[in-house]
Amino acid sequence: MLDNYRDLIDELLGAPKALRDLLGSADPLPSAATRLLADLRDRDTAVLARLQTMTREHGVFLPVAVDIPGPASDGAALLDEFDTARGELVSLLMNLTLRDWERTAIDATAGEITVADEVERHVEFDEAQRERLGRAIGG
Repeated sequence: MLDNYRDLIDELLGAPKALRDLLGSADPLPSAATRLLADLRDRDTAVLARLQTMTREHGVFLPVAVDIPGPASDGAALLDEFDTARGELVSLLMNLTLRDWERTAIDATAGEITVADEVERHVEFDEAQRERLGRAIGG
């Protein structure tokens, strides 16, 4: 089980470099790519908040997330902001105990979920978003 959690963390850890490699040749970023990258940054921030809530409170209800876009930035600034958000998320995950990974909450759309479920859903979103980014820049 611990290996599964490490695999999820490794997936999240690899994303900033993969994004820099993918987006490095696109300057400036197309507006669609900028929005997708901002969405990824914002999602990292939202997932961090959800996980913090799940690890601090037992059986908490997690409402449907309201999409509140962060400030618009250029591609380089967005990548830096994404790096920071992803670093905070990974830092939290690396410090979770095995018991923390199994903590539960009630998600407004998915029902009862664990921290591990939430992280796995985020990894899947991350992978899909990177694919959309690649298409947005023609890569």
